[in-house]
Amino acid sequence: MKFDTRRWFSRIGASLLALGLVVAPCPSVHAQEEPGGDAESKGRPLDGYFGAGILAFGALYLIGKSARR
Repeated sequence: MKFDTRRWFSRIGASLLALGLVVAPCPSVHAQEEPGGDAESKGRPLDGYFGAGILAFGALYLIGKSARR
């Protein structure tokens, strides 16, 4: 019987990732009321959109690359 190390490493890696996600502490998020009531936001929201787009493109690229094999 042939021992396939690539498949073995893949299963071990997936198991370790799942275990890490289950055991990892989840930070609690609390909404904080800003002083001053309805103040206008002064952040840079486009940075968040660009970051989310880059992450989405990376995920689609990896999924597409692995589907071709």
